[in-house]
Amino acid sequence: MLMLLPFLLKQHKVWRKCNIRIFTVAQLEDNSIQMKKDLATFLYHLRIEAEVEVVEMHDSDISAYTYERTLMMEQRSQMLRHMRLSKTERDREAQLVKDRNSMLRLTSIGSDEDEETETYQEKVQMTWTKDKYMAARGQKARTLEGMQDLLNMKPDQSNVRRMHTAVKLNEVIVNKSHEAKLVLLNMPGPPRNPAGDENYMEFLEVLTEGLERVLLVRGGGSEVITIYS
Repeated sequence: MLMLLPFLLKQHKVWRKCNIRIFTVAQLEDNSIQMKKDLATFLYHLRIEAEVEVVEMHDSDISAYTYERTLMMEQRSQMLRHMRLSKTERDREAQLVKDRNSMLRLTSIGSDEDEETETYQEKVQMTWTKDKYMAARGQKARTLEGMQDLLNMKPDQSNVRRMHTAVKLNEVIVNKSHEAKLVLLNMPGPPRNPAGDENYMEFLEVLTEGLERVLLVRGGGSEVITIYS
């Protein structure tokens, strides 16, 4: 898909004069020369004109920037979880908004003779019951506890490794293609657990940082391109 899409885009007059460059990542144990030769041969049989370049990604130490970026990401996710309302609280907030809107509609329908009543309604204040006080107190305690957790938390090592990969790939992409009019990337697979959505979006943000136009591509696993098609 990553090879076919730029080829199809070049058929349009907007992209016709653009050159296609295909980068493939090689590990330390891979044969970079053979990889480049095989990919160039494959493109030749597909009749796709493109420049092939193999980028070697060596294992490197995790930088302080990566560690800090991961920590900020996890702190943000935890803060969002603490800020989310429970189902009961959401229902209560929705009912308050509904009651307030109903009162405003009734007030606008009333005549000028109801001015004293309207004035009285505007002066009505919310009263604190014991239950409301205890609920607010408990919410404050949970907030303070959550803030303490944020200060003491350490980033998950799996997230640190993913962030390290995203940072290093971004450095290579920006170095090679910062002036490119369009960059096509293989989109990482989304998390199976919905709780990791915030972290997933942060990884994508880091991966595409500093690039003008990015198209993330992910196939369904059944796409096949052959030299006989």
